Amino acid sequence: MNPRLLSGSVFPESQARLLRVLATFPKALEDAWDVPRGLSLPGLADTLGVVRSALNPPLKAMESEGLVFTRQAHVIGGGHRKRSVIHLTDEGRQIAETLAPIEAEVGKPIGEILGSAPDLVAIHGRDEELEGLVSEVSPGATLQLVGLPGIGKTSLLRALGEVVAEKGWTIRWATVETHHDVGRLMSELLDGKDAPKDGSAALTALRSLPAKTLLIVDELQSVHSRHQDAVNSLLNSVAADDEITLAIGCRAPSPIDAGKVVKVDEIGEEAARSLLPEDLDKEVCERVVGALGGHPLALKLWEPGDALPEADDRIQAFIQSDVIERLESDALATMDELAAAPRPLYAEQLSNDEGVAPLDEAALLRWSVESLELQHLIRNVRRTMWSDEEAKQIHSAAASHWESRSEPGARIHEAHHLIQAADESEAVDLVERMESGIDGMLRIDSAATAAIIDDAIQALPTAHRLKMLSAKVAIERGEGEIAEKVMDRIPETERDEVDWALLSARIARLRSRYDEAKKLENEALEVADPARAARIRLNSLVLRYDDRLPGPLDEKERKSIGDSLASYSPAKLDSTRRKAALVTIAAMRHSLALDENDAATAAQIRADLAPTTDPDDPLIEELAARAALSLGGDATRIRSLISRTRHPLRKSALGLLLVRYEFENEEATSGQTLEQVLSPTDLGTAAARRLSATHWYWRGRLEKSQRIKCWQEALHRYGMAECSNAYSQLTRLLHDEMRKI
Repeated sequence: MNPRLLSGSVFPESQARLLRVLATFPKALEDAWDVPRGLSLPGLADTLGVVRSALNPPLKAMESEGLVFTRQAHVIGGGHRKRSVIHLTDEGRQIAETLAPIEAEVGKPIGEILGSAPDLVAIHGRDEELEGLVSEVSPGATLQLVGLPGIGKTSLLRALGEVVAEKGWTIRWATVETHHDVGRLMSELLDGKDAPKDGSAALTALRSLPAKTLLIVDELQSVHSRHQDAVNSLLNSVAADDEITLAIGCRAPSPIDAGKVVKVDEIGEEAARSLLPEDLDKEVCERVVGALGGHPLALKLWEPGDALPEADDRIQAFIQSDVIERLESDALATMDELAAAPRPLYAEQLSNDEGVAPLDEAALLRWSVESLELQHLIRNVRRTMWSDEEAKQIHSAAASHWESRSEPGARIHEAHHLIQAADESEAVDLVERMESGIDGMLRIDSAATAAIIDDAIQALPTAHRLKMLSAKVAIERGEGEIAEKVMDRIPETERDEVDWALLSARIARLRSRYDEAKKLENEALEVADPARAARIRLNSLVLRYDDRLPGPLDEKERKSIGDSLASYSPAKLDSTRRKAALVTIAAMRHSLALDENDAATAAQIRADLAPTTDPDDPLIEELAARAALSLGGDATRIRSLISRTRHPLRKSALGLLLVRYEFENEEATSGQTLEQVLSPTDLGTAAARRLSATHWYWRGRLEKSQRIKCWQEALHRYGMAECSNAYSQLTRLLHDEMRKI
C-alpha cells in the first residue's frame, strides 16, 4: 500500500522511501566538497535493499517534479573520482516532513549498538525469520545463522540487533577477519579496549556485562586456521555459559556446536521481485527470479540486458559471466587488488583507486564506515578465475605496492603478499626477509604475524627455518603448546643447536617446567660462542630482575643479582652491543641502589653513566626522576617526564611506577593515575608483555570488584612474559582471593 501524507494524500511508496532516507541528511551537505556515501546511488540502494536500477524510475519522477536534484561530488572513502549524489530540494524536504512515519521508524533504539556493526539496511522477505529470531533472544541463549555467501546473514543479524536494541538490550558486534585471534575478538566486543586474551579471564569479563547484552559475532568462518582452535574454544565456552547471550553468523557448517541453528535460505518469489525495478516487464521479472532464485545479492547485481544462467552453478556462473567480465580494466585491476587483500582497506591505500567508483556502482563492495572490501561471494568467485601464475603476479604487484608505503600496517600486508607470491626457488631469500622483519611485525600485529608465518610454512614446506620462526612467534604470543608442536616437526638435521636449546628453554618456562628451562639454557651456554653466551647471560639477568610483582626485591635475591652483575663481563660483545649492555647493567645497578635506599651509590652510577649516553637520550633524567620519587617522595619530576615521554613502553613503565608510589603511600589518586597509563597495545616484546601484565595486576589491586578477572589476565600475561616468579606470587594471591568468594 502506498503511504499517505499527513494531509491524507497518497504518495508513491518507492518515492516516499527515498524521501525519508534523503531527509536524514542535512541541507548543509548540498554545497559540501565531500559527502557521505549514503547520498550516492550505491549507498541509497544499500540502505533500501534494492538493485541500483530500481532507483531510476522513482528518482527520475522525483527530479521532474522538483523534489530532488543531482550533482557531482567526492564520496567520502570512495576514491578521488567525483560521483553522482542526490539531494532533496526545499520542496522535497517539505514533503518529507509531511510524510506519515511508518511503524518501523517511530521507535528509536533504547539500547546501544557497539562495535563494528554495519549500517542498517532494508531486508526483504525475512519478516517471519526475523520475528522467530527475536523470540529466541533471552538471557543465556545462543543463536547461529548459517548459509551461503551473499544470502543475507549479516543483514538479518543487523536487523535482529536493531529490534533487540529497541527492547532495551545492548548489542556488542564483532565482524571477524582472517587475522582475528581471541585478543582482537575480545577487544572488539569490549569497546576496543585492552581486552583479556586468556580464556578464563575473557569469560569472566563477558559474564560481568549487563544481563541484557547480546554479543553478535559475524563472519566466523573468516578466522585463519592458525587461530581457529582458540577462537572456537572461546565461543564454545561462551555458548555454553548460561549468563552470556550470543548470536553467530557463519557459513555452514558452523564450528560451534551449541544453541539454535537457523539456516538462512533464499527469499520467496514475491520478495525477490521487490528487489528488481518496479517498471521491469513481468515476464522478464519472472525469468530473472527463476534463474537466480531468491539469492538477494545475485538479484541486486542483476542489470537489464544481463544473460540468465542455467540452474547448475547458476549464481557463480552469473557473477563470472555477467558481473565480473563486463567490468572495465580499471575496475578489474582494483577488484583483483581487493580480492588479494587479507583485510578491508581504505581507498587511499590502493595502488589505483580508479576502480572503486565502478565497483561500488555495480554493488560489488562491502563498506564498514570508510574501509571497503569485495562482497565475499564476489571475492570467492574472482579468486577461482585466477590461474596460479596470475595469482602470483597479482600478489607480487601488491607486495611491491605495500613495500613503498610507510604506515606500520604496510609491513603486514607486504609480508602477506610476499608469501602468497612465493615459490620454492625464492625460499632462502624469503626466509631471510621474514627473519629480519619478524620483531617489527610482532610489535605491529602478532596475530597477523602468526597467521602469515603459518601460510609461509604451507607454501614452502621444506623451509624448516620457517618452523623455527613459527615457534618463536608462538612463544612471543605466550602459546607454549603450539610452539612445542611446531618444534617437534623440525628434523634433527635442521636444528641449530643454540637456537633450539634457547627456544626449548623458553617453551619450558611458558609451560611451567622451570628446572627443565634452566637445564636447557645451560646447554645453550655450553655450545654458544663467547659473544652469544654473553648476550644469553645478560638476558637472563634482566629477566631475573624484572620477574616479580611490583615492589622491592627481597634482600637475598637483591644480593644474588648484585653479585651476578658485578661478575658479568660484556667484553666479548661487539662495540654496539657492548655499549648497550653497559647501559643496561648500570640501569639495573641503579634500581638495586634505590631498593637499598642508597642515594650516594645511585648518584655515582648516574654520574658515571652520563658520558656514555647520547645527548638526546632521556635515560639520565629518567634515573634521576626515579631516584627523586623513591628516595625523596618527590613525584613532580616523574610527572613532568611522563608528560614529555613519547616512547610508549617507557611512558607506561614510568606511569606504573607512579601508581605503585601512590598506592604504597595510600594516596587516593592512584586509581586516576592508572586510568591515564596506557597499557602496551602490542605484545611483541617481553618488556611489553611484562608491563601489560603489571597494568592488569594494578587494575585488580585497585578495583576489588574486578580483581579476579584482572588477576586471571595478569597471570596469563606474566606467563607470556616468562616471569615464573611473578606468576607464582600472583597465583597465590589469586587463590587467596577466590577463597573469599
